[in-house]
Parts: sequence; structure tokens; C-alpha cells
Amino acid sequence: MKEVALLACLDETFTSGALLARRLGLSRVAVWKQAHRLQEAGYPIEIVQGRGYRLRPGSPAPHLLQPLLQGRFGRAYRYLGRTTSTQDELRAWAEAGAPEGAVVLAEQQTGGRGRRGRRWVSPPGAGLYFSVLLRPRLPLTELLRLSLAAGVALAETAEVGGLKWPNDLLAPDGRKLAGVLVEADLRGEEVRYLLLGIGLNVHRAPLPPEAAFLEAYRPGLRRVDLLARLLARLEHWYDRLADAGAVLDAWRRFSYTLGRPVRIETPAGPVEGLAEDVEPSGALRVRLPDGTRRTVSAGDVALLQPVATNP
Repeated sequence: MKEVALLACLDETFTSGALLARRLGLSRVAVWKQAHRLQEAGYPIEIVQGRGYRLRPGSPAPHLLQPLLQGRFGRAYRYLGRTTSTQDELRAWAEAGAPEGAVVLAEQQTGGRGRRGRRWVSPPGAGLYFSVLLRPRLPLTELLRLSLAAGVALAETAEVGGLKWPNDLLAPDGRKLAGVLVEADLRGEEVRYLLLGIGLNVHRAPLPPEAAFLEAYRPGLRRVDLLARLLARLEHWYDRLADAGAVLDAWRRFSYTLGRPVRIETPAGPVEGLAEDVEPSGALRVRLPDGTRRTVSAGDVALLQPVATNP
């Protein structure tokens, strides 16, 4: 879109329409029209008469994010205003040959989804909604550990709350701050690539009652800084996936699950008991009321003891 050049000229301080027009070789009316088209497409452009144009402070635009990156994740980056789902956008890019670590982020998703097809509410400009392309060299049976590693990266970045197995980040009051969706493209037992989707609620916005936002616990956060930090921590743990002990020890430190009674809805039916530990694969080990143990690799966990209560 031709408005990309205007987007790249904007930062967190106001720039006059006259100056933007000179830089872009446009009329002031053309600048005004392009800025409004960017707004309509979902980009966080602020237009104030007498002051000019700017990006909403903290916006993760490419030219503001790139100087903050520490590694390879996010170097290939597509920044969208409004889209149906970053997972769908990244899948198309992956099929076209996107490199590992490529990221698609949207300011708003109209069809964002979580695990089991649940809707993920993505208010415009209020969170981080993005997907990362991965091409891991791990057996299919060990990919659950990737979900745990993503949860650790989230917890390290947020610096508040804890993890519900496998990777939901919960606020100290038990409401959900962030979630992870891993979708795999398989050819038989071979993993061609993975799409790691993350939704993190940052700023106050209309959210379901079971959701929380990070700014309530850490005022003054900037989304672009959070994204750079989160990509760095994701890359750190992704590069250490083969070290099961390190990943599991880190996950245990942030766990809100272990030591608590849980109910897990699995494909084979509900499992209820005490969450004891995580296995090297990432599966959850549960002690049932009769003393036997069950290992669960897939399912939705409900914590039967409030997280504010010590297990």
C-alpha cells in the first residue's frame, strides 16, 4: 500500500503535515487522506489539528521495533493494522518461503483464535497479537515442550503472574493475561513448520471478565518494548528446547499449576487430581484420588484452588 511510506515517516512525536508533505513529495491534502486511510485500516495514527500526525506512543511499527531487536526473531516482520488472524497471515507467508523467526503482528484481529478454536478478543491497539514462524528439529512427541518454553518466555517478559499448564499466563488474581496457540504443518511424522501465536493483553480495553491486562500491574508499559523483550526470550528458549531439564526447571519456577488440585478436560474424558509435575516431554503428571498417576499430553486445565492460595 502506498501509505507505507507515510507510516515509516511517523514516530511518537507530532510531525506537521507540511513537513511530511515535503518529505514524501505530496500535497498536504494527500498526506491527510493517506493518514485517514491508515486509520481506517487499523493503524494507530493520531491526527491533531495544529500539531500534526504521529504514531500512538509504544506502537510496534517496524522502524521503531527493529533497533530494539537482539536476535533473529522479528528481523523479518510484517506489521498489519486490522486482519482476520495473524496465524492465517503467517501461514501464507510460510508457504511462500518466509524465514524462521518471521513475525506477523496486527493491531487488531477480527477472527483471533485460541486453543480448541476459542475466540481470542483482540481490541485495537490494546495488546500484542502476533505469530512467529518456527522450523524446529525436534521429534513430534517433544513439541509439547515448545508450548512450555513459550509460557516461560511470556512469564519472564511480563514479570507478574504465573503459568497454568501448558502456557496460559495468569495474573495474580487468576485471570488470564496471555495465551499461546501452536499450530503445526505436518507431512506424516515430519514437522514442516510451526506457527506460534501469542496474544498478550497490555492496556486497559473492553475484555471478557476472565481476562486481565498487564498495565494494571506494571503501569507505563510500551508495547514495542514488550514485544522486543518477548521475542528475545522466545528465541532464547527456542534455542534451548533440546535441554529438557532447563526448560522444565524454568517452567516449574513460574507454575501456578503444580501442587494444586486440577480438573483436565481431555479427548478421552475428564481427569481430576493433584498436579504433581511435568514430564520431559512437557506432559502433565497428575495423581488421581485413588493414588494412581496419569500423564496428560493434551487438554484444558481448570485450577480447583485459587491461585492466591498457596498450594
